[in-house]
Amino acid sequence: MINPFKPGAGRVPPVLAGRDALLDAIDRTLVETLESSEGGRPMVVSGLRGVGKTVLLNEVARRASETGRWSVVKLEASRDRSLQQGIARQLHGALRTTVSVGAAVAVKFRHALSVFRSFQISVDPAGTYNFGFDVAPTPGQADSGALERDLEDLLREVGLAFRSVGQGLLIAIDELQEAPKQDLNALNLALHALGQDVFPVPVFFIGTGLPSLPSVLADATSYAERLYDYRRLGLLTDDETRFALSDPTERVGVRWSGTALALAVRSIQGYPYFAQACGKHVWDARTQESCIDSDSAHVGVLRARDEVDQGLYQSRWDRATPKQRELMQAMALDDERPSAIQDLVARTGKTRTSDLSVSRNELIKNGHIYAPDRGYLAFTVPGMADFIHRSEKA
Repeated sequence: MINPFKPGAGRVPPVLAGRDALLDAIDRTLVETLESSEGGRPMVVSGLRGVGKTVLLNEVARRASETGRWSVVKLEASRDRSLQQGIARQLHGALRTTVSVGAAVAVKFRHALSVFRSFQISVDPAGTYNFGFDVAPTPGQADSGALERDLEDLLREVGLAFRSVGQGLLIAIDELQEAPKQDLNALNLALHALGQDVFPVPVFFIGTGLPSLPSVLADATSYAERLYDYRRLGLLTDDETRFALSDPTERVGVRWSGTALALAVRSIQGYPYFAQACGKHVWDARTQESCIDSDSAHVGVLRARDEVDQGLYQSRWDRATPKQRELMQAMALDDERPSAIQDLVARTGKTRTSDLSVSRNELIKNGHIYAPDRGYLAFTVPGMADFIHRSEKA
């Protein structure tokens, strides 16, 4: 039998346990957006690494595409690439697919394509885009060089075109906290302006990122804290973890013993990324065709722990400098709880909070830690503190 579990970054697991309510809410918003032909409030989903943000985004994009009424623009933000360039490249593909349906649709999109051409020349002059026919830019639209104004012009005209054919545009951006600050400001301003229209166009935006994302967006534009519908993606409950492990195996006639399932759930501690790794290795370690016993679970959990240690935790530890490791070791004393910076100053033998600023800022920039509240730090990866404790004992 094929292993039903799918460990790995962004891979959709066989069961999206604990995410039904959020997915249902997004589905309702998409349906309401098309029924009213007006855009819904943009959404931001944040959470720790490995809790399934990318998986959620992929699932939203898949569901929207399968309706046949949404064109999807999906990309991952990067510090080294303009957000506008990424949107232009992905939007080109979505527009080209749409206008290829037929001449009647192409006619309705003609002006939107012309505005897109203006935008593309403005933000990505080296890019080469074609639609199977010549499209001239529209002077005075999406070509000002002011990114927030140009993005607003583009999304409004494209949204109007999609409305004319009874469809909508979904823009999904992962790792949004990595985008340059000026690009986030432009995105915030454009989405805010679109939302202020009397009849907002059917463009729905959803972005995902680390727990720091809401503050990053607010730092780029002060009113961003009121612009988005913010959602948090957390760890799984024990019941959700049990379901994530047992449902995929039961579908193919393999059951867990009570002690085996309890052992796996206790080891996973609600971490979705580790749940898939555990499921995979426990499945491979089972000694009976139709049952997973406690011995198989024990072996599988150890193998999964080794894999995650080497692939997830060790790589982050190896990339840290000695001073950064010192700060993380001090944080690990609080286990999974946020650490007060004043406590970290004392634990590291420093005299001022500023003595930790360089290491703190570098670790935040690298995505290893974040500030959940003023004066506190926490790991972005669940289980990092436990890894540090186990490494110190080894």
